[in-house]
Amino acid sequence: MTSRYAFSLALTLLVVAGGCASAEDAYRDGIEQETAGDYAAAADAYIRALERDPEIDNVAGRLEVAGREAVREHVDAAALAGPEAAADHYLAADGLVRRAAAVGVDLDRPATFDADRDGALDAATVDLIARADLRLGAADFPAVLPLLDRARRYRPTPEQVGQLDGLARTAFLGWAEMDLASGRYRAALGRTESALALGADLPEADRLRDLQLSILSAGTVVAAVFPTEAVYDDLPGGFLRDLDDVLADDIAIAPSPFLALIDPADVRRYLRTDRYRGRDDGRRGPVGDGRRGTSRTAHPRLVADLARDLDADFGVAVEVGPLVETETEGDPRTENARFRRGGGGTTYERRRVRLRADLTAAFVVVDAASGRIVCDEEVDERMTDTFDRATYSGDWRDLDLSRSERAMFLPEAGEQAADRALVRLRDATSAALAARLARCLDRQVP
Repeated sequence: MTSRYAFSLALTLLVVAGGCASAEDAYRDGIEQETAGDYAAAADAYIRALERDPEIDNVAGRLEVAGREAVREHVDAAALAGPEAAADHYLAADGLVRRAAAVGVDLDRPATFDADRDGALDAATVDLIARADLRLGAADFPAVLPLLDRARRYRPTPEQVGQLDGLARTAFLGWAEMDLASGRYRAALGRTESALALGADLPEADRLRDLQLSILSAGTVVAAVFPTEAVYDDLPGGFLRDLDDVLADDIAIAPSPFLALIDPADVRRYLRTDRYRGRDDGRRGPVGDGRRGTSRTAHPRLVADLARDLDADFGVAVEVGPLVETETEGDPRTENARFRRGGGGTTYERRRVRLRADLTAAFVVVDAASGRIVCDEEVDERMTDTFDRATYSGDWRDLDLSRSERAMFLPEAGEQAADRALVRLRDATSAALAARLARCLDRQVP
């Protein structure tokens, strides 16, 4: 016998012995519980023993005895219980019968067991439907749905399922109308969605959708997002305009159904009017070190006034800056090259350059009615790109190089890497701002 075969056989024997020991443990547990008169627990333990080792001795016989007594106890208890408790007893007994059958044991039970079980389940369902209908008539909507959920446990007929769904839709509808009247728009919308998920005929579905429109009309918050301003004069031309365009798109696809934006074109058009310039109180102007005048984020009252002029509930002011770009050069590598004319060889140095761009952006969300700042947040984003830079003590144009090698001597290589990093930085900054803005505005919906 090879050592590998001996090891495999020993491992198999250990697994089998462990499984048998586990089955024996469950069998001993069952004996103890049966002796104590807990037949349901004993039957459960015997079933577990047979699941682990179907060939274990004596267990099937003990399961027949304990299972029969457990079923009898459930049937006797059901006869004395109310509709719901009686149905629970029959479900427990039926579950035990099914589990025993799965391990090859047909438990003894009354000849009328199946009919009695079905009758108990039907009685519980009918009772719960009647109780739910009473609570619905009292407009106690929170109490209706738990009753209906419990009824679904008792294997309702298709006709009863239709009754349960209809009562649930009516409860959701009434509850949503109550939430709408109380200004709980988010909860109201959720309840109409739950009602529609249950299915509805056309008139009822139309009523639910009309209610949804009313909820959205009452609960939607309208925001005016003003053009982004730069804290420092260190941004490339067109960066702010592109950021605004991407930001408007990112906010527009926010998942909240309660968020609406004033058209950015309308905002820009307003900012060109005399009405806006009359509000611009001289806050702009350089203060040294390349820093611009203070932006709208420092003037919540102004943001509130502008938002009100645009019929918005909230005004959003965004500022970015500073933009910090850094380059890190790796160790030089010596490359060989030949001259284009005259033959002979020479060397030049090549370095991998890592370019990093960091940008800070901040925003405030201001309540137009009160001038109160409801959100004041900041995001920091970083993007990197790499390129190769080459240097030569003479004129690199004299070297016989490929197109890609010649590009390493041009300043455009660094400029292109910076452009790539800035585009990704713009998109990342916009996504982070849009996500936080959407969360902030969504929180304003009660």
